Amino acid sequence: MAQGGRKLPKKWLILLAVLVVVIAGAAIPLAQSSTTEFCMSCHEMRRYQDELKKSPHAVDKDKQPIGCQQCHVPNSIGLRYLTVKVVLGFKDIWVHQFGDPENLDRRAMQPVARRFVVDENCLACHQDLTKDARGEKKISPIGELCHQAYLQENGNTKRGCVGCHFNMAHLPEFDRRYFFNQEFAKRLSLQTAERRR
Repeated sequence: MAQGGRKLPKKWLILLAVLVVVIAGAAIPLAQSSTTEFCMSCHEMRRYQDELKKSPHAVDKDKQPIGCQQCHVPNSIGLRYLTVKVVLGFKDIWVHQFGDPENLDRRAMQPVARRFVVDENCLACHQDLTKDARGEKKISPIGELCHQAYLQENGNTKRGCVGCHFNMAHLPEFDRRYFFNQEFAKRLSLQTAERRR
């Protein structure tokens, strides 16, 4: 009811009902297209899932398998969420339909992909930036300085979390040579060898 005990005009109730239906109609496909199952419906995405399963980020803080949306889709609904869904959705559809999804240039893709891993998603699991990923030991003095600088900037840095912590979930061939990726690369090599048998 409106102020003074007057009822809302019928056209406003109809408009409100239509708005609710439109929002619900948009929310359902947006939510469904954010699931790992939806992402894996394109066969070219399976290599990323295979890498993720062998990565340091195979499971989250609750020991549950990490899904695509936990890293690649903002947790909060709003303009940023819609922008990411639209940009990534159109890009993925374009590559799947008109590109060469079997031979993607991952080196060229990396900088763009890193921009679409939002810090809020990292911080959902990594709340204490003074300790290691398991929350057991203090991080190195250099890591502590970097995290302090990040916190002083309130996360408003150009690099963001994945600017320093890259190759945490996916590891293309050309990055496997780095010493800090040795364990991850070894797990992927074993996986590849098992497939060839």
